[in-house]
Amino acid sequence: MSLMDGITCLKTYLAPVIFFGLVGCQSVAPKQQTESTESSAVSSTSDIGQSAPLNRTFWRVKTLVGRDVSGLINASVAFVDHRISGRAGCNYFFADYSGQGDQLDIARITTSKKICFSSVMHQEQLLLKMLAEAERFEHGADGSLIIYSRSDSHPLVLKRISRAEMPVLAARH
Repeated sequence: MSLMDGITCLKTYLAPVIFFGLVGCQSVAPKQQTESTESSAVSSTSDIGQSAPLNRTFWRVKTLVGRDVSGLINASVAFVDHRISGRAGCNYFFADYSGQGDQLDIARITTSKKICFSSVMHQEQLLLKMLAEAERFEHGADGSLIIYSRSDSHPLVLKRISRAEMPVLAARH
């Protein structure tokens, strides 16, 4: 093998590895605020405090767009110190969160970018979209966390779990 063949080989095989290694994370597009939500966003800019009902809580996705997905995908969410993280099904995600009262704003969602089965990827994208468009939350009578988003009439329903049940990367806050 000549030197030129070696360089061609490196360009052919090493360049894609470096490229995909560098673009291994992606960001979900930031929320676009409308006039009606702009004033509420200004009034709810204080971060959710240490004593807030979401801080240091861990959840597993139970219902997504009105369907029970608990047996289909292993998706979880952790709220710790103004950060939300978890596993969206196949990929891990991280973001900042803030709010006041029952208001919830999740900003700058970033995910890992593994390639998974299309059915899991579809559920994952739905979950990330609902989180990116979250407006408010409430707790259900059964202790579940119910998150309402702007774009979907069905809320996201999460079941509380212990920190030990969280995926390793998501629980390292």
